[in-house]
Amino acid sequence: MRALPAGWKIRDKNRFLFALVRELAGDAQISFEGDLKKVQFLDLPGASVEESVVLRRNTLWPKQDFVVLPLEASSIRPIIAAMGGSIPDSILHIQIAKNGRLELGAYDKFDPSAVAFGDAITQDFIESLAAEGLLRRIET
Repeated sequence: MRALPAGWKIRDKNRFLFALVRELAGDAQISFEGDLKKVQFLDLPGASVEESVVLRRNTLWPKQDFVVLPLEASSIRPIIAAMGGSIPDSILHIQIAKNGRLELGAYDKFDPSAVAFGDAITQDFIESLAAEGLLRRIET
């Protein structure tokens, strides 16, 4: 895993996540951790509250709600709909695993210092996110 390059900030975490979901869908899983009482993830096919080898809880105390969902092209719309069209503030951590490897870790509500990518997210893709305005360079 490699961190979001220093000096970059996510401008629109919803569009950023949705772009990554589209990029990584297929033989993938997505996990959400936080206060999930107001989202309908458990109503989705294949939903599980069990951790996997790759997708694990990141907050040990206090214990947060946790769900793992299949991430396929056909499940993108239902996942977004279950969130109400945007990422609720109650979601703390989002991870995506593809082909058994962690490819996205977005922790602490997308804190720039807590976002990391696996090898499936290429530098070209990151640059395309910047070109779309989803990432911006922070002036230091």
